[in-house]
Amino acid sequence: MKIDTVATARPADRLLRSNLAQQVYEILEDRIIQGELRPGAHLAEEAIAIDFGVSRSPVREAIIQLERIGLAERAGMRDRRVAIPSVKFVADTFDTWAILEVARCYSSSLAAPPEDHQKILRVLDLMEEEHSKPTGPLSRYGELSLQFHELLKCRCQNSQLLAVLQLFEKHRRWLAALYGRRGKRSGKSMNEHRQIADAYIKKDLIGLTASIQRHTNRHRDLALEALSANERVAISQFT
Repeated sequence: MKIDTVATARPADRLLRSNLAQQVYEILEDRIIQGELRPGAHLAEEAIAIDFGVSRSPVREAIIQLERIGLAERAGMRDRRVAIPSVKFVADTFDTWAILEVARCYSSSLAAPPEDHQKILRVLDLMEEEHSKPTGPLSRYGELSLQFHELLKCRCQNSQLLAVLQLFEKHRRWLAALYGRRGKRSGKSMNEHRQIADAYIKKDLIGLTASIQRHTNRHRDLALEALSANERVAISQFT
């Protein structure tokens, strides 16, 4: 099976001469998280350096940074590739995400004014309308779902929690791009959203924990199912 190699993500002449390693890192990280560079894709220093019009040194630094956050891994003595998520990595990421998301949403709920509650309920009503349509673009439902989740966490001001969440947000977005079903309408999903909103408005930590756990577990199971169905054959060629 042919493995993709990195292609130029941005014209080399747009790369500033200062802090090249950080710029290369950010471009590669974004392409990995968006799913453009698939698991197992080679991260060849020389090829990337040529594509970006830089020396190998900043490229090497960028790849080391990707390794540190789990988006790249060694495939040999000198070879590096985009990391291949294991079943355990996927499960652990979603399980940890559920714990952190409960903490963030509960912290946000304690500071949320009544106007936020009304916005959350309005978005849920719009999601319900989209869900009831027999046909229509899934993208609209997905956009509303993103708005809903943003409203649930926008009032969290716990700086330590937000700092910890930064890395998990990258992993979650990466797994969602690889194995998620963005925008998919589901009766279970709508019920879970209603339960989460109800607990959020009531500032009910027990209810919020249970409803977010159910919601996250379902997405975890869907991701594991997609991993099993779509990636195991490809992964076996790299391991």
